Amino acid sequence: MGLRSRITAWITGVLVVMSLFFYAFVHHQSRSVYLGCLDAALVTWGEQVTQEAVGAGGLSLHQGVDASSRFSGVPHLSLGLFLEGAGGASGADRFWAASGALEAELRAHRDLLGVARRKGRPVAETVVLGSGTFRLMALPPLGTGGTGSMVFAPVSAHPQGTEELSVRFALAVICLFLVVMAGGFLYSWYLIRPIELLRDVSEKIAEGNLDEGVQFSGSAEFVSLSHSINRMRRSIAETLRESEFQNQALVDKGKELGASNRELERAIFQANQMTSEAEIRSYELEHEVVQRRQAEEALRSSEEKYRTIVENMKEGYCEVDREGHVTFVNKAMCEITGYGLDEMKGMHRGHFILEESREQVLLAFERLFDGGEDVAEFDYPILRKDGRRRHIGVSVSLIRDASWERVGYRTIVRDVEARKRYEEELIYMAYHDPLTGLKNRKAFYERLEHDILRAKRYGGQVVLFYIDIDRFKKVNDTLGHEAGDEVLQEITRRLVENLRQCDCVARVGGDEFAVVLDNAGGCEVDVVFRKVVSMLAQPYQVGDRIVDYVSGSVGVASFPEDAVTANDLIRVADSAMYLAKRGGQETSTDCLEERV
Repeated sequence: MGLRSRITAWITGVLVVMSLFFYAFVHHQSRSVYLGCLDAALVTWGEQVTQEAVGAGGLSLHQGVDASSRFSGVPHLSLGLFLEGAGGASGADRFWAASGALEAELRAHRDLLGVARRKGRPVAETVVLGSGTFRLMALPPLGTGGTGSMVFAPVSAHPQGTEELSVRFALAVICLFLVVMAGGFLYSWYLIRPIELLRDVSEKIAEGNLDEGVQFSGSAEFVSLSHSINRMRRSIAETLRESEFQNQALVDKGKELGASNRELERAIFQANQMTSEAEIRSYELEHEVVQRRQAEEALRSSEEKYRTIVENMKEGYCEVDREGHVTFVNKAMCEITGYGLDEMKGMHRGHFILEESREQVLLAFERLFDGGEDVAEFDYPILRKDGRRRHIGVSVSLIRDASWERVGYRTIVRDVEARKRYEEELIYMAYHDPLTGLKNRKAFYERLEHDILRAKRYGGQVVLFYIDIDRFKKVNDTLGHEAGDEVLQEITRRLVENLRQCDCVARVGGDEFAVVLDNAGGCEVDVVFRKVVSMLAQPYQVGDRIVDYVSGSVGVASFPEDAVTANDLIRVADSAMYLAKRGGQETSTDCLEERV
């Protein structure tokens, strides 16, 4: 909460307390005045009634004095008008009717007469009876031996003429409250406004704005405070300007010192650098001498280890110079080539390479030596001293001198004869039938495509015989599969012996064979055809039995008359073979004669 709010709240609280206190005081005083007037009227009326009662025979109020007529005619009883409203006999009647109804309750307060008699003066008391609140007044006797009297009147909560007193007082309190609130706000504004101005100026000074001052009028204290703040502002501004001048001077001086320090540091650095370089050079020379000694020792040690390892290797090892002469070999290399150590040294590398592949192998070595690679691996056949051929596999790496120039190469040699033999067997199995040794379907198809391509390029004719063995299943069923294998082997022997070596004979199925006539234009195809059919129809000796029911159906197709591709040529020959199987071999012969 701000200072202005606290001042306004404090003034409002004081005003509220004062208003409540004033209200309570006025209410108490107005009630006292009202009761005082009522007591005076009761005393007057009581004395009058008492005098009249005594003159009439000494009757008291409670003995039923008929005072109604007197009440209306006595001027000083006009107070009854204030209490009951308009005066008159009707008002008196109501008053006495109430007195009769309250007689039993009034008798309970007769001790008030004794109090008035003792004190010798009227005594008043406000009591609450069944019909409301009443003011009782006890009068002492008028003379010695006389009787006292007690009169009463109802106490009104709002006497006539005072009904709007509370409302008027409340309005006066509200107006006073508003006036005091406005005054408190103006006073707080008048008190707080200079403080707020001082706060704004202080914030500007804290932010570095020293151009604006503060001016107050009115209160001498605030005017004096504004002058003090302005003097402080001017003093701070002057101090800042002096500080700026001093800082600029220090900066300039620092730059000069910095330049001097840099020059000095550069000179010190150069001196240290020269000293360090001299020390490093001295250390390098010492270290180089030590390293050279260590290198020589390591070289001798490594050469011994290297020679030991090379001599005990199972693989052959060979070093060759730039011209291709052998400079070093181990024992394993001598065993592979069959030459001795003395014979190998100085020998040219192409001496023991097989003649048919020598040029290719030497060219591979040259490409390695002149190319960008340092390592290579390849296989080639060699010719041992005893004249036997052997395949070797070599791993070749270049030898470089200290300047990284190529001066030769070294090879690790392995005897791969067994591996080559195994590879050749795999290749043979991939292209030959294991039972008959003839080419299989894959080799036959490649040979046929090769012959067709050659015939297309150079011109010529390719003739294909497609053979199916008739009634071969009967041999397997009656004599067994071993007998069938013997028949197939005999068919193979007959075809190979009766055809040219350049012709291709292949087994393309269980009992199917194919023959490709090489350079068919140089032979009589119909003669070859009849010869094949005739020799297939001859009886076969299987153990101690003669098989004379086996023959062959042959289909013939030629390139380029019947087809121009290998697949089409096989399809045409196969169709011709099935035609011959259905119509007899003569049909196939007639067709062949027509083509020829």
